[in-house]
Amino acid sequence: MPRLLPLLCCLVAAPALAGVNTTLFDDGQWRVIGAPAGPDPIAVTRDGAPLGDFSALVFSYDLGLGFVPVLSLAADGTLEPRLPPPGEPGATAVLGRYFECDGPLTAPLRFAALDLPEKANSDALKLGGTLSNFDSLVSDKLKLWVVQPNANRVRVELRYKLRATRDLCVDPDRRDTQEEFRIVELQSRYLSPAAHLNDLTRYTKGTDLDCDVFGDCDFDRTSFCAALENTTGYVIDSPNRLRDRDVELFHTSNVPGATPSLAIEMFAPHPRAVKPQGFVTQSADPGAMNVAFWADWADVKREHHVGKTVGSFSFALEATPPRNPSCDRRQ
Repeated sequence: MPRLLPLLCCLVAAPALAGVNTTLFDDGQWRVIGAPAGPDPIAVTRDGAPLGDFSALVFSYDLGLGFVPVLSLAADGTLEPRLPPPGEPGATAVLGRYFECDGPLTAPLRFAALDLPEKANSDALKLGGTLSNFDSLVSDKLKLWVVQPNANRVRVELRYKLRATRDLCVDPDRRDTQEEFRIVELQSRYLSPAAHLNDLTRYTKGTDLDCDVFGDCDFDRTSFCAALENTTGYVIDSPNRLRDRDVELFHTSNVPGATPSLAIEMFAPHPRAVKPQGFVTQSADPGAMNVAFWADWADVKREHHVGKTVGSFSFALEATPPRNPSCDRRQ
């Protein structure tokens, strides 16, 4: 038995130490590092065994030239996908915000706990966990897949069911501005053409069936784009319900940096229950994230009682390189 102890010690991650990054997972292809714990940290386990509390998890992947970071999950609920070099950090995402009746916009869902797997699958690193805003919403069965990345795509898939931890009311007066329940919110920056992370939004607002005289039919989709401006106000005039799955926030060039384009791919609620919308707060602060762009759950119920299911959610967050997309119509 004593001869096995050195091997067993190597298989167990080092305990979390204040001020020290900790390797939590490393199989030669994936590596997960835990950043030192801060306020309201993530409780991390691996296959159920406690590893410690951390302020963020950083996921790296070896694409053949060594490990490069592709995703960070922060305790405050922020997700930051990052393309391999020469990609740069850009927009981030948060989950599950809503306006209380006669009240403010709630804080995003946080990663209260995450459970790493014993080993990665061939196509993804699959985690479980708990989401909560520590006030009114909780999910104790989060499923999160970090899909095997490549040089042109980083993709995270999430699935969870939210339950009310108290009686809550979603403000119906926010329906006109498409922000009563922000399923996923992308946070970015636009100050000018020379200072921004993203500069264009896009979604599909209509699908028409076009048939010729021989009875051959094609679906004709209408993509709608709205450019970002450093002016306080909503981004899209009178948005429609989605007619495909995607809510997209583009970076149309590598200027001023190669920050990624982000897309939300909706599965549940059904895309036709979702409208895109955003808001820009005019700013001259080079560090400000003055753009919010989100997928609004247009069919959310107003009243939710303690212990009851609020909704089931399934979507993907995907980062791709900057590109200038086609737009059938522009605002």
